[in-house]
Amino acid sequence: MLLVAATSLELDPLLAALPAPEACLTLLSGVGPVEATWSLTAFLSRQTKMPRGVINFGVAGAYPGSGVDLLDLCLAEGEVLGDLGIIHEDHIDPLAPAFAPPREFVCDPPLLALAAEILATAGLPCRKGRFVTLSGGSGSRRRGEYLRDSHLAICENMEGAALGRVCLGFGVPFLELRCVSNLVLDRAEQVWRAKEAALRCGRAAALLIEGLNRGD
Repeated sequence: MLLVAATSLELDPLLAALPAPEACLTLLSGVGPVEATWSLTAFLSRQTKMPRGVINFGVAGAYPGSGVDLLDLCLAEGEVLGDLGIIHEDHIDPLAPAFAPPREFVCDPPLLALAAEILATAGLPCRKGRFVTLSGGSGSRRRGEYLRDSHLAICENMEGAALGRVCLGFGVPFLELRCVSNLVLDRAEQVWRAKEAALRCGRAAALLIEGLNRGD
C-alpha cells in the first residue's frame, strides 16, 4: 500500500508511529489538486508493479451541520471536485457535458469496509461520508454550507479527488482517511487544531496500514 500525505506536518506522525517506517511506501504529494495529481502520476509511472492500493491521509475542514466535529476521524465514501465549473457569487454551475471531465470518484468499497473495521477494532471509530476537494479552502460559513448541501458532503480538503482520479486511471484502489482540524466557518470564527489533527490521523493511518499488512 502507498500512503500519501500533502505535507510533512501530516506525514511525520505516521512515520513516527510505525515500528519500521523505512519499510512503508509513502509519498509527499504537495498541497492542492495540481501538485497531488503530478506527484502521484509521476510516482506510479515509475513503478514496474502497482501498489495494492493508495491511502490518502491528512487533515480536513468539516462542514457545520454535517454531524462531524473537531478531531473526528473521517473515511471518504467518495470524492467530488467541488469548484470545477462556472463560479457565481452564491453557487457553482457544472460545466456543460461536452466540456466536463469526471468530477466524482468512489473510494474502493471493500477497502473502505476493511479500513472501518480495523480502525473500529482499534478503538478509533470513523465517520463516513462524501468529501469535497477544492483548489482553495472555504473561507466562510456560507460557502461551506453551500458545498455541504450541494454535494451532501461532510468535509473538504485540497487533494483527495485529484488522487482518486489518478488511481482510477491507473486501476489502483483508492482510500482516504482524514481528521478534522477545523470547522468551515467565517475566518474570524475559525478554531484550528491542525497539529493535533495531523497527529491523530497519522497514528490512525499507522494502525490501519499495520492491520492491512496483517491481513485483518
